[in-house]
Amino acid sequence: MNTVDTPVAPLLPNEPRISDPATQAALTHRFLTPALQELEALFKHIRSLVDEELQYTPSNYAKPYPIGRCLEITLAAQEKLQRLDAGKLPPPAAQGYAALRDFLQHGGSARQVWGDLRGEFFQNAFLMGTLYIDVSNDTVTPTKPKIEILPFDQARFAPIRDYLHYARMTRQYWGAYVFANHILPDLAPYFPLITAIPGGHVRLESDFHYMLALVHARRFEPSLEVLKAPPMETQFFDAFRGAVLGLAEMTVASTPVEGRALALENCRQFQTEERRHGDKRELAAIRRARAANGKLAGLNVRLRS
Repeated sequence: MNTVDTPVAPLLPNEPRISDPATQAALTHRFLTPALQELEALFKHIRSLVDEELQYTPSNYAKPYPIGRCLEITLAAQEKLQRLDAGKLPPPAAQGYAALRDFLQHGGSARQVWGDLRGEFFQNAFLMGTLYIDVSNDTVTPTKPKIEILPFDQARFAPIRDYLHYARMTRQYWGAYVFANHILPDLAPYFPLITAIPGGHVRLESDFHYMLALVHARRFEPSLEVLKAPPMETQFFDAFRGAVLGLAEMTVASTPVEGRALALENCRQFQTEERRHGDKRELAAIRRARAANGKLAGLNVRLRS
């Protein structure tokens, strides 16, 4: 029987997926699996350094450290790992560092990834070979161990499929209200949702590299799916619209119905054009979305009674 190789889709930024599992499994088995305890010691040491820096810094989540700080902790750990002085590490951590160094020098892959952890919440972690390494395991439940290391195929860590998936996780993880972006239709193909987190911020979603790359890879279908939602309720539309009126380079819809129609029209127009993740038009949209988010952040979000 003839067989046909199925092309492997290019990895999206921060996508939790192993692109060459056979190679990475062999390297993991050779270098990392024999040193799991030492790797845990290494990441515990790094996390202690991160905690010293971050535990007193302000948070957008109005909750005590480390709740909700998985991205900050993960990025800080990544920076610490890149700048470590191996000669100053405690012996077990130094052995873990040596194992990781040898793994990387022989072609091992190490990436910071983001996605849906066990269908419960968004999480940031590292994918090193075929190991899932979470240095912020306590950012939802602070009584959990700070570090979790598992085989990736046991971690139940999945890519976000589309904006419907993103919206569901946002409601579940952040307790957010989620709306289709029928306010700023020029930005809607790139930023099709507005989230309002009680005790937190109102913002356009999402400037995550993964979500923007996903939108491009699927030719704006994820945005179109959620923008087809019924027009936004008037009370929310009026509040959001009032916050962003007067911003430069922005078309602000006059009504929810108009905003929905313009957002869908723009999305369908984008589908006919050659647009790429990271191009000038996307960067301009990110800049304008961040300006809008600066205004939306001033709104006070309360739980519905």
